[in-house]
Amino acid sequence: MIIINSLNLNFSIITIMSVLTGVINNVIFVLLAGYLYTKRNNILSKTVYFLSYFFTILIFYSDTIYFFVTSTHIEKVLFDNLNNYSITGVLYTTDKMVILGILISFFFLMLLFRAPNMMHNLHTKNAGILIITMCILANLVNFATAHVYPKALKEEGFDEEAEIETSRNLSRYLLTESVTVNLMREFLRNDDRHVTASNQLYRVAFSKQETELLSELGIDVNEKSASTQKAFPYEKVIVIVAESFHRDYLHHYNPRIPTETTQFLDGLVAQYPHSDHYYTSNKPTTQGLNSMFLSQSIYSDDQSFENNVTLFKALESNGYDTVFLEATSQYYNDEFRAYKKRFGMHTYRAKEDLERQGYTGSSGWGFHNDVMYEETIKILEQNRNNKIFIATKTIDSHQPFPYCGLSERDIPANITEQDKNVYLKGIYWENITLKKFFHDLEERNLMDDKTLIVITSDHNPHPSQNDNYKRLGQDDLRLSPAPIPLIFVSKNLQPFDNFSSATFTSQIDFAPTLLGILGIPAPPEFSGRNIITIPEDQGYAIGCVGETIYYWSKDHQITTDMYSGKNQNDSEKALIHWVQDSYVKYFHGNSSNKQQ
Repeated sequence: MIIINSLNLNFSIITIMSVLTGVINNVIFVLLAGYLYTKRNNILSKTVYFLSYFFTILIFYSDTIYFFVTSTHIEKVLFDNLNNYSITGVLYTTDKMVILGILISFFFLMLLFRAPNMMHNLHTKNAGILIITMCILANLVNFATAHVYPKALKEEGFDEEAEIETSRNLSRYLLTESVTVNLMREFLRNDDRHVTASNQLYRVAFSKQETELLSELGIDVNEKSASTQKAFPYEKVIVIVAESFHRDYLHHYNPRIPTETTQFLDGLVAQYPHSDHYYTSNKPTTQGLNSMFLSQSIYSDDQSFENNVTLFKALESNGYDTVFLEATSQYYNDEFRAYKKRFGMHTYRAKEDLERQGYTGSSGWGFHNDVMYEETIKILEQNRNNKIFIATKTIDSHQPFPYCGLSERDIPANITEQDKNVYLKGIYWENITLKKFFHDLEERNLMDDKTLIVITSDHNPHPSQNDNYKRLGQDDLRLSPAPIPLIFVSKNLQPFDNFSSATFTSQIDFAPTLLGILGIPAPPEFSGRNIITIPEDQGYAIGCVGETIYYWSKDHQITTDMYSGKNQNDSEKALIHWVQDSYVKYFHGNSSNKQQ
């Protein structure tokens, strides 16, 4: 019912069949364990039956909660990011009554467990086969119904209705899929199976047809880094990377956001160069940062090697000291070692380092925006006469349950009156703390024409299903990947004279663009482009989340699976080739293309 409601599915016979099939698929292990218990009435079989019931309820219940936030079933990525810090963060920021309600409801679900009595009769002898047969038949009937009906509509000339039904089938699949089987598949799947053996990959030459098709998408396979005009005098570059912050959190883009919520940020958008179509290239956080700092859409462990090419290293080789400030613990996903190896920053500082400096007040996720901005300013003051690049990664807009460090009386009434919408309060906190950050920069004479501030995000939020989030809007907020902010603030805006805010771009363009602004050639291993030099009609955004490739431009939208090979047209195949070639090029540079 939650899935049907959130995806706006109609209550047709096909939808009902999908629901029935999903019920069978999700309880199949419980049915089989119950049958085993009826055949062998002993403590072992009863234990197996109970554990099957317990874990099915636990997984399905957890998946329901997960679906509220992400609009999808539990994925392995959740468990890659599951540790004591993330758990503490969720528990700390979640309403205690909500947690109590979850525990109570789960307790009552457990009370529903009942071991059936022994039934020694003919009806139970073949029950196991009957259960499996019922499951198979239900899936076959559901599959046949879902795929035959759109074809029948098309045969009758109802092409538009057929397309709609085909799209609905993608959502209905979520109804039929077994959460337990999905979870098992996610754990057994090797996410890097297609990309780990980078030393065994070769660059495959693009055919003439592929080159022409990619050219129609604005992609030049022979494109080389544009020569830089001159070095503009930005000696201090600060990148504010907000957690899970959507472009449409700003009133400037989304009228559902009350004006007071993002008044300062809206002012920055109105006054300074910015991108209206800057998209996430990958997610969650580490994958998004990988796109930003390595200019890569595909993410794999192989990209962490001694001589890898990164934005931090390119800046260091040109005289910049590089610092990465992290609000969370250095032990989260082993980032202290993993980030330094992958991204190559000179200095990595996290929650533990800030605590040693005397900062207090960190909560579940880590230190809040005000502390992160204060430390950023301190580092700038210490480096008044040095070239420095600082990437400050904040956490307060983390989804779910963003943080707001203000009391109710300090928040405008238009925000507090909206049924305690925690998202609006979190967005307002981002706005207020950024306003204070810029005020402090001016007050301490740190905002001059040699300083560039970039405001962006690590990735877009999950398309949450809760009511608070829904009130913010349902359009681009639900895209994946989706647009995120990209604002350039400086007293010297000469480098942006030819920049168009309407150009489509994505995170893989971040590093080449920043280097281009600073007059530094982008390494050939980078797959993105300097968007300052890209005409509006040649812009595009590339994303690669999991195995799905996204391409957005003014005239095209493409979504295709990288490895399925099913129902893909020539343009999609060419796009997949280009994305994979960009990944291989990262390891082999511009070595000659070969056939595998």
